Amino acid sequence: MKGFLSVAAAALAACALFGQSGEQQAARQARSVHLGYLGVPPSAKVFYVEATADRFHPGSYLCLLGFDGGYAGVQELVDGRHVAIFSVWEPSNPFDFKAHPDAVHEDKRTKVLYGGEGVQVSRFGGEGTGGKSMMPWAWQLGRPVCMAVSCAPDGAFRTAYTCWVWDEAKADWFRMATFSTLVGGEQATLRAPYSFLEDFWRNVASKGQVRAARFSRLWAWDGRAWGASPSARFTADANPLTTIDAGPAADGFWLATGGDTANVTTPLWAEVRPGGAPDASADRRAKLLRAIGATAS
Repeated sequence: MKGFLSVAAAALAACALFGQSGEQQAARQARSVHLGYLGVPPSAKVFYVEATADRFHPGSYLCLLGFDGGYAGVQELVDGRHVAIFSVWEPSNPFDFKAHPDAVHEDKRTKVLYGGEGVQVSRFGGEGTGGKSMMPWAWQLGRPVCMAVSCAPDGAFRTAYTCWVWDEAKADWFRMATFSTLVGGEQATLRAPYSFLEDFWRNVASKGQVRAARFSRLWAWDGRAWGASPSARFTADANPLTTIDAGPAADGFWLATGGDTANVTTPLWAEVRPGGAPDASADRRAKLLRAIGATAS
């Protein structure tokens, strides 16, 4: 599932996913599991997260950075291709699974301000409406993916959201896409950050496959300093399968769902505190701020 207006909304909205009950979902797919980051500054301008997929399968989505307005992450498509995606809603109901993008008036649409080289940019519907971007991205099992989302005012009534992906080969940030949407304006901030794992193949066999990933603590920049979320809340959608779990990782958290996973580490809705390993992202975050500043000059 993609929208996350709050932890509770995410779990409850899944009841209506494509008109399916929780029991119908359980018959076809692994349960979606989330981390809702706590203790985040209310005036954040940048969110940063690292994630490592340890066990994955075709038809899976690893969302690194969801927020109240959009989401960014990586997928393994059903044909095995690896991609990165970034989407931003326009004012609409993100749980309207019949929403058609052409029905939105031009003035109210999410606008494309930038698309990076090799990035496909288009509109989406069926989960509310908005703008989406996708590109081939050769992420690998066991190797961290680093992503960030920044925001800035776009006039008096709009906010521009930009997705950044760390290019390890170039040791620099790649600006994937920038979308402008009718929210925030001069009061532009990022809110309600979360991460999740999802089985979107839903072909019955997929629920028997384990998907597992580790996440760093979420870092937020408020315009003056970086701060890390001190904990995260473990939640899941309305699918009643109990093959889910979460817990602390070295410098963050882990999530698992499907197959023989058992909920023995952290109860649903419980708070998880990260492990105490030292942070190793300071240099990448410093480069990120320079990259963001360069686009604003």
